[in-house]
Formats: sequence, structure tokens, C-alpha cells
Amino acid sequence: MSAEEVIVTLPNGQIRGRTEVTYSNVTFYAFDEIPYGEPPLGKLRFMVPQPAKNWTGILDCTTNTKICRQMNKYNSMENEDCLYLNVYTPVKPGSQSSLAVMYYIFGGGFEHGSSTFIGAGPHYFMEYGVVIVSVNYRTGPQGFLSTGDAAILGNMGLKDQLLGLKWVQQNIHLFGGDPEKVTIFGQSAGGASVTYQILSKQSSDATETLYSARPLIIAWAMRELMHWQKKRHARDIAYQFATRINSSFDVNQSSEQLLQFLQSVPEEDLAAAANGFKPTGINQDESVQGFFFSPVIEVEHDEAFITENQYTLLEKGDFNKVPLIIGICSEESIGRASNLTNFEKTVTEFEEDVTNFVNEDMHIIDENNKTLAGEEIKKIYTDGQLASNLSTAVRFYSDTSFTRPIIRYAEMQSAYTDVYFYQFSYFGNMTSKEYIYLPGAGAVPHAGDWSFQWAKNNKSNINIYPTNDILTHDRYMGFFTNFSKYLNPTPTQSSLDGQSDVWPRLTQNFFYLDIDTELSIKLNPRSESYAKWVEVYKTWGVPPFDTY
Repeated sequence: MSAEEVIVTLPNGQIRGRTEVTYSNVTFYAFDEIPYGEPPLGKLRFMVPQPAKNWTGILDCTTNTKICRQMNKYNSMENEDCLYLNVYTPVKPGSQSSLAVMYYIFGGGFEHGSSTFIGAGPHYFMEYGVVIVSVNYRTGPQGFLSTGDAAILGNMGLKDQLLGLKWVQQNIHLFGGDPEKVTIFGQSAGGASVTYQILSKQSSDATETLYSARPLIIAWAMRELMHWQKKRHARDIAYQFATRINSSFDVNQSSEQLLQFLQSVPEEDLAAAANGFKPTGINQDESVQGFFFSPVIEVEHDEAFITENQYTLLEKGDFNKVPLIIGICSEESIGRASNLTNFEKTVTEFEEDVTNFVNEDMHIIDENNKTLAGEEIKKIYTDGQLASNLSTAVRFYSDTSFTRPIIRYAEMQSAYTDVYFYQFSYFGNMTSKEYIYLPGAGAVPHAGDWSFQWAKNNKSNINIYPTNDILTHDRYMGFFTNFSKYLNPTPTQSSLDGQSDVWPRLTQNFFYLDIDTELSIKLNPRSESYAKWVEVYKTWGVPPFDTY
């Protein structure tokens, strides 16, 4: 790291950054922990974020010291004062450059995660001539608790992300970025967040250029129609959370009284209550139902982020119509099989009641119909027991938790915008998860592609990896940075390593790019099981759906 300091003057005040160099000798400029929102403390806790106030002097932005409060993953950097973002640029601030900007939203089930790239860094992106912005947003109860009314609307974390996007629109030109070429992208819950930004009227109204003027806010890896990405029973969970903090809290109090109580509680008490929190009387199998703190459908309100069922919005085409890349890993839920004994036990218990196969959002009330639907769903995968064929069980969990809703989302959005779909099938030394061999199942787990984009331990020496890892990394980075620049992952005929084919847009035939040792254009990655799921929904499901 160079000793050279870089000063940038923002509308709020001056900041000091640092210079770094990638392994390939590309110099870039890093600015950590730039305030974009007021600390959400006291009366601002559980409220819509407010823009950061001005400061005097030069603010040191050479290191990250704070992340938002985490659930079940303690980190000494945790702090409610956490509304900061980071900017990394390969051009010296103040230059006349107008580079494409990529705005990263981290994953972590809306319960943990941060923008700080602990154990990783943006070095790879710097070698592709784009500006990277990563944003902290509130997670867990601080980010997603809701009373189901106007007292605590919910979705504070999504509103944090939006405020960060507004900051980018206003300031990124000072770092050599083009505010009209902003790509939002994320992994897992970060990808779902991107979709919520696309669905939100608040996003479309944010600025003229944010969504409406040009379709340059793009996303990949979006996972928004999954069951775990939408919270149910929000009000009940909010009151149970209050009683976990103080067992004598009167649950008959109003929402406003609950808010006052929660805003008065010390930060440490909130954190302690969130650790291991499991509300009673609510199905806790996140593969079917959902996490306890995640996005909600809000009541109508000037500050509401989303007020209508997301599936309906997609069906109507009532969203910010932007092109996107969306994809899956080859076996999203293979991580469940890391301990086969425990996994077999879990599957055995799960299939004891066939109605467990039925998603709550199919809205089947009649128990007999629910049983029939469950039997039909189970037959998609086996005529016997899932526990006797664990690779089939993994495919069921992959389909239910990730793959099916992602495919459905891609289909629905492709009716209105350009959509490019991929499956990441390559497993190598660079893969960010351990290898789990299970005959008949794919190899790449949820987020297994992450380290092909982000340099581990802030190093970018790609040459330490095998040739095929390097090739896959180069392809992957090229696709997505091309998309941020040209709205097309393969803007020229030679983009697929000199092959004559280009990555086709998604059509009714569902062409997708399979990213493995060799690149290939294929049809729907789960065509047989997906078609059967569609029939089950048609036969037994009761619209309107909100997930799939």
C-alpha cells in the first residue's frame, strides 16, 4: 500500500483516501467508510434513513471500522452507527473520466453481512476499468423489524440501500464514475435487494436518471421470489422480539408504544436479544417459509418502499424496466449435505408430513388438497423416499430455496426487458466453498462463485490458481463488467473466447449460458422439474402468489 494520500471534496466535506496496487500493477484509489446517512440512533432507530450532515476538517476514510449489527455472527466492528459506503476507483479522483459504476449490495439473509470485504477485496474489478461502490445497510431487527403499520414500516435496510444510490448519483463523478452508468448487483440477499429496488416506486422517483431516463441500473444474481426473501407474521415477530428484550413487556400495547420502547433500549440489549432469536408458533424451516427479519409488504405511506405483492407487480409489468443478468450456481443447496448423517435425518423428518412440501404461498387451505399437492410435488423427485437418495433431496432443496423462483423471476421479467441467464457450473481451487461430492448432484453451492469476483485476503495474484480457474475468472469478470459498460455481456462476436456464438437473451425457449470448463449455450437448467412445478401451481395454487 502506498503512503500517498488522496483528498476528495464532497458537498458534505473533505475525505482522505489511500492508494493501493493490484498484483497486475494497476493503481487504484480506495475510500472506506464515507458517511451517506445520519447514524440511525435514538429517534432515528427503525426509521427511514436521513442524509449525512456536513462535517468540518478532513475525514479519514482510509480504513473500515464499523459494520451494522449482525444476528448470530458477532464481530467487534458492530455498531448501530453504520451507514457508510466505500468507493474504489482505478482513476485518480478529479480526472475527467466517466467510468461505469458497479454498486454492490452484500448478502447474508438480511441478518448479517457488511460492505467491508473482510478477507476479500475489489482488486479484480479494478483491473477491468470500473468504479466499485459497496454499501452498508441495516440488517436484522434494526433493518427489517416491522409492526405491519405506519409505526415501524419495515424495510429500513432497503431504504438505506436506496439512500446510498442517491449518494452515488450525486457524488460518483468526483471519483471518475458516470452517474448514468450505474449497475446495482448483489449476491443472495443482496441480489434479492436489487430486485426490490427495481420493484420500488421510491427507486423510480429517486432521481430522473436513476431508473427512468436510461435503463442503466442493472442487476445480476437476483433472488427475490424465494420464500425466505419475504417475511410473514411481521407484527407477531416484532412483539415477541420486545418480550425477549424485557419479558414483562405488555404485548397489548400499541405499535407506537412498542416503537418508543425499542428506541429507548440500549444498543447492546437489542443485539443480545437478536442473538439466537426464534419466535414461537412460526414455522422455522427457512427453506420453505422465511427468515425472521427480511423484507415486508408495507402499508400505504409516503415513506413506504413497496406496498404491493411482488409477484403481482412482475405479472403486471409494474416495475422499473431495466435489463439484467440473473443466474444460479449448479447446486445451490449442496451445502446441506456437508454432513450426510445429519442431512439424512433432516430429510427423513421433513418428509414424515407430505404437506411440508407445499409452500405457504400456494395458499392451499383445504388439508386434503394440501396433502394431494404435497404428494404430487414429492413425485417430481421420487416415487419412494427422498432420504434414500440424498442427491435427489439436495435437488429438491435447491429448487425450492433458490432455482425455481429464480427461473420464474427471469421468465416474468423477460416479457418486458432483456434478460441474460446463466448457470455457474465450474468448481475449482478458486471456489469459495468446500467441495462436497454427491453423485447425481451439481458441485457449485450457494455463493460458490463469489471468489471469482472478489480477491481473497485483499490479494489479486490470479496466477497462483490453475489455468482453468484463471480462464473462468477472466470470463466471469468480462461478462459482468461488459454488461455494466455496454448493456450486453458479449458485445462482440469474439466475447465468448472467440466462439462464433454470443450469449443470447432469454426467450420462451429459455436459452442460458452454462459457465463450466467449456462455455455452452443450453436450454432451461431444470427444465423437467420446473415444468412439473408449474403444473402443480396451476392445479393446486390459489393466486395471487407473492413468491414461487
